[in-house]
Amino acid sequence: MDCRAFPGPSSIKIEDLGKDIPLEASPHQEENKPSADKGKAIAASSVRLKTYQRRVSEYQKLQCANNYFKAAYQEVMRMAEEAGTWVRMKPGLGSLDDIVNEFQTPALPGKKLESSVATAVIPNVRASEMVTMMMNVNKNWSKSLFPIVNYGEEYTPRRILQHLRNTDTAIKGVVQVYAELQLPTTSVPTRYFDFFRYVKEIMKSIYIVVDISSHYLGDGSANCNSRKRPSGVIIRERGPLDCEIICVENVEVDEPRENMYSSKTSSNFAFCANHWISTLLWKLRRDRSTFIDVKIDLHHSAGDYLLALTRSMKHFFMECFSEHPNEDLLSVLTNDEDPIRLLHNKTLEEFIGYVGLNSFHIQAKPLSVFQFLMKKDLQLQEEPEELFKFITDDKSNTISLHRKKVEEEARYCLQEATRDEYCSFILSKLINEDHVNFNIVSGVQSIYQKGDDRVLDTVTSGFAIMPDGPGGLQCDGSLVTFLVQLHYDRTEGPVTLDTVREDFLSDLIEIIRELKEELVGEKEDMVVS
Repeated sequence: MDCRAFPGPSSIKIEDLGKDIPLEASPHQEENKPSADKGKAIAASSVRLKTYQRRVSEYQKLQCANNYFKAAYQEVMRMAEEAGTWVRMKPGLGSLDDIVNEFQTPALPGKKLESSVATAVIPNVRASEMVTMMMNVNKNWSKSLFPIVNYGEEYTPRRILQHLRNTDTAIKGVVQVYAELQLPTTSVPTRYFDFFRYVKEIMKSIYIVVDISSHYLGDGSANCNSRKRPSGVIIRERGPLDCEIICVENVEVDEPRENMYSSKTSSNFAFCANHWISTLLWKLRRDRSTFIDVKIDLHHSAGDYLLALTRSMKHFFMECFSEHPNEDLLSVLTNDEDPIRLLHNKTLEEFIGYVGLNSFHIQAKPLSVFQFLMKKDLQLQEEPEELFKFITDDKSNTISLHRKKVEEEARYCLQEATRDEYCSFILSKLINEDHVNFNIVSGVQSIYQKGDDRVLDTVTSGFAIMPDGPGGLQCDGSLVTFLVQLHYDRTEGPVTLDTVREDFLSDLIEIIRELKEELVGEKEDMVVS
């Protein structure tokens, strides 16, 4: 690879990479010294020369990294321009053709390229705040784009890359990112990425956040199955409170497995730029939810508690699909070839706990499936009394609490229903009256409100519904994932895996039967993966 120095005089000096290196003395200065001293001087000069060469080599690596970062910036701007966005021209950054050509090579065998561009106005988020969200991976980016980003972590890049701001004062920060992207199904493998992210101020109030796979600079993780070709977000102010973004997604990933999800993952629909934007906008709306139809007393902190608890529920739901779930919580009992996944839930003390999940296809619109399953949620079959709704302004997300009487005892069920063009969720859990009184009525802070995503609510059940191709909620087919908790009395002795499988299949077949009768109107068998 051509790693020629970037054009123009460099603003970085060798001493920026370490201490000053004294140059070797002139040979004439050594001629009149005694031979022993001359030998020591030659040895010292040799050490200094090797140190100097090593640091020059570091400088060349920095030049190479700078060229890759500039080329990635140019490539993201080119893709935005060619997509017809408000970017009108790509920047002139000198001769970077060799690197740009590398970014545009065909995918390796067994891999495929996915590229997409989308634009949006992000309300109540300034451009500088959007930059902060993107660069603060642990606290902001991964949480704002959950559940697409199932896990994200930033760490400090190697020392040479920390000097990039010396080569270009418009670069405001560089981080290295590890991320796991996942859909709520075991049929689509988790995507593992390792990439550099840097932010550059193009001009006042206009920024670009660029992602580039760390393998281009020899830092790629061997455990990552996916690569970020130049991707990023271009951000500009839009009035006093909002910003406008261009999202460029450009990745090299594994070819999809042959299963019911193949058409979805092959079409670049599952992880496209519009899906990322939709997820961010959903999160912002969800954070501004309000209460309606309230029939019980609510503490002023009840909303924060409900957002934290239901987020924890979804984290556990997604953890059950991970190729490598948290071993402190779950252990997988079935193999990868089994269409049904069964897990042992290690966190329950009162019961022996298991989780069963499976995905299936139904020839019905996702919106119809969502509306039906929201009402037929297994824990809400007895038409309980609804105590409140905590809802977004567009009604796409609803957290609701329901109460029903069972043998003179009040039982409560909390449900979150998320309606989305790309992936909808219906999640629920049973809670007791003390839980309601402490956390919702009285406002006692719970462990879920401390902001630690490692604290998961492990008794969640529910559904995920994705369209089988383009069309969003009005698509003609739906991909449904069903997850249910299975609890057994410890006093009745051990439970066999066959028993757990039979009990899960009983619930699964009942769900499929009801969907088929109500939405499809046919008696023939449905595809179960």
